[in-house]
Amino acid sequence: MLITKSEIIKYLKDVPPVPESVKACLDYLKEGELKKAAIEADKDIVLKKQIESVVNSAAFALPNRVEDTIQLFSMIGLEMAKSLVYSYLVKLLEPKEWKLFKFDFRDFQAAFMKNYEEFMILEFGEEVYKNYSEIGAIVPAAVCVCDELLGSKKEDLEIIMNSAPLEYGTLLKRMSGASLFGLAARIAEVWGVDKNRAEVLKKSECDSCSDAVAALVHLLFFYLTSKKHFMEINSLIEFKPECINLIPKTYERILNDS
Repeated sequence: MLITKSEIIKYLKDVPPVPESVKACLDYLKEGELKKAAIEADKDIVLKKQIESVVNSAAFALPNRVEDTIQLFSMIGLEMAKSLVYSYLVKLLEPKEWKLFKFDFRDFQAAFMKNYEEFMILEFGEEVYKNYSEIGAIVPAAVCVCDELLGSKKEDLEIIMNSAPLEYGTLLKRMSGASLFGLAARIAEVWGVDKNRAEVLKKSECDSCSDAVAALVHLLFFYLTSKKHFMEINSLIEFKPECINLIPKTYERILNDS
């Protein structure tokens, strides 16, 4: 095993804790206080810039650029605002220099959050989405961790891949015993996300595909990373086609959009 469990634990322990300004912002969002949450977000310049960057990206397709945080929160709603604040924590995890994957991570992050919201509401309704909204921000964080873990062993990876054409997800499991969604669940735990959400992230591997929300997360990751500009990270998971049986509305929407 080229990546030890202790290396993974050490890296996850280095995941930055939630800053006080972000905690305050999240607390107000949980209370439904959008305006107060926006005022807290404005106190942290990096958080404010992250929110502006994601919401003004192509994934959200706003007609004009918006920089006022209160206006942005009002436009996107409570649950997406929560996801955006968690996306700021993802920024703290993002490698300063990507070692393995060379793609536009910010575009992927925004697309994953936006599509996750859309498909969750389509499949289960807004109330269920509200219960699991954080997941849309946490899955991209696991991609950052995968690049760090696999990229730190890049020379070993090249030797292995030259002798046998294995996919990144398979290599991650063989080298560390970890998986993309397993890492996402660990990140969720570090950030104090409810255990039920962390459990859904673990189940998103879809080894036994019995949880509909987990099935949606699984299919969404595969769907987005099948697009040309995100194809580089497609092999981080092994797609389980049986997941589509649990989420017929999402599957139909994806087919219609293809």
